[in-house]
Amino acid sequence: MKLNLKRIAILFVVAVTSFAFKSEFEEITGWSLRGSHPESYEIGLENCEDKAGRVAYLKSNAPEGTINKNFGTLMQSFSADYYLNKKLKLTGNIRTKNVESWAGMWMRVDGKRKHSLSFDNMRDRKIKGTTEWTKYEIILDVPKSSTTISYGVLLQGIGSVWLDDLTFEEVSVEVTTTGKNLKMRPTNSSFED
Repeated sequence: MKLNLKRIAILFVVAVTSFAFKSEFEEITGWSLRGSHPESYEIGLENCEDKAGRVAYLKSNAPEGTINKNFGTLMQSFSADYYLNKKLKLTGNIRTKNVESWAGMWMRVDGKRKHSLSFDNMRDRKIKGTTEWTKYEIILDVPKSSTTISYGVLLQGIGSVWLDDLTFEEVSVEVTTTGKNLKMRPTNSSFED
């Protein structure tokens, strides 16, 4: 009986230690896991042989070959105050493995009540399959009425995506945006223009 209790205690300590170790890598300071079905995805940090330091990852939990229209995103948001009336470029490096549907870096500029003012999720230049580290850029206007800037990487369906070296910089207003600037009012409702 004493031997069994000792084994149970050891197994309990191992299980608790394993859980604590795992959860340490599931949380990334300043970042969160969101999406249509975040429970179908996991996030974390890991060392990468071909990059210095740690990189973030977003991976699906569903088996390969599963038809999945759900998406997950590793994201964060910050105040737009510093960038008002400016054009902002987000640059990041992404690598993928077995992405069946698509992945992409994204940025969204919101106004009051989370009304999107400009947005780009790379849907028109999707990342698919298995890719090596590649640099991507998103350029958006940050109108005067902006309140929040959100950004990250998204994965729709099955696969894995790694993200590293994200930077923001103000660019000239002459630089072409990559995303859509959403209109504040309806346009050509009478179809006469």
